[in-house]
Amino acid sequence: MAAECQPDPALWRFVYPNAKAVVSINWQRIRLSAAGAMMRDKWLSGGFATAIPGIELLDQVDRVMISSPGNGPSNDADTDTAVEPTEPPVLIAIQGHFGAVKVRQLFARFGAKPQSYNSFQVYRPQGKGAKDMAYVQFDAGTILFGDAPSIFAALERNRFTPPAPEPGSILARASEMDAAYEFWVVMNTPEIMSNDRLAGLFHGAEWVSEAQGFEAGVSLHAGLAADITVRFATEAAAKQVVTEVTRLVSMMSKDKKAAAQMGDITKKLKFSSDASAVKISLRLTPQELEKSAQAFAAGQAARRKTLAAAESAALPALVPAKPGVIRIEGLDDGPREIPYPAPQH
Repeated sequence: MAAECQPDPALWRFVYPNAKAVVSINWQRIRLSAAGAMMRDKWLSGGFATAIPGIELLDQVDRVMISSPGNGPSNDADTDTAVEPTEPPVLIAIQGHFGAVKVRQLFARFGAKPQSYNSFQVYRPQGKGAKDMAYVQFDAGTILFGDAPSIFAALERNRFTPPAPEPGSILARASEMDAAYEFWVVMNTPEIMSNDRLAGLFHGAEWVSEAQGFEAGVSLHAGLAADITVRFATEAAAKQVVTEVTRLVSMMSKDKKAAAQMGDITKKLKFSSDASAVKISLRLTPQELEKSAQAFAAGQAARRKTLAAAESAALPALVPAKPGVIRIEGLDDGPREIPYPAPQH
């Protein structure tokens, strides 16, 4: 299985050589798994899926790899003062089987204009909200997407054979993760972990900003197997985090709404610390995974229904009263009746 899961060199070569964050999704294996079929049936079907850009190419996608070198604070060369970091560069490489015409049509829908770069057509979105993004179909089996500097740098790098990853590097660790999981993430930089958007996902968990590195892997080969490792500066910090996370999960399990939506997940979560690393694991059988997915979907449907009812109740209601009269309820000064059609004078 390890040999089967190794990243295709044709895709791996697009990963930033100095990457501090790497994400991989082996969509081909997920798509062929029982869990993948369930995900498509429950979450990727229906009207909302049609609103996802590029969803029509999903069946042609085999793998997605995302990498970034991170972007920490820097100093201005002239004043030697700290400069606010900009958004980190990111390069997304998508492997599959793509028709050139469909891809060009997709780029055109994004409002992108072609630009020649060596032998490639690089598509650049236009308009104020486009930022500095770019798309390119590298070959019949590869699409690249990301900020324009990352795209151009990748095209330049791939004129030469990439070097083998150094032992102990994040790329070497990513290769090990790829042998065990269909979806995995490796982050090796504190500034990514302390990002406000990431910390916001863990409301009340200040420990997120203290993390030094992060690894997560999910396998759907037989049910669900998920493993998360978060590294901290000290062993004491890791133990404190295990205590805090255990407390948060215990609170969730006592909340009836949260417990109903999470199913058996809170009962199956395992927490431990190993030196300065926190380890979280979850194992679900295919039956438990399906049950949890159904509970989650039912919880989301109930939430949408409650929100719709609340929005409807907040609006004045037009209620039929009697012929020739419209009755409006929900006003601050009570119901009001208006003749309809209005009397002619």
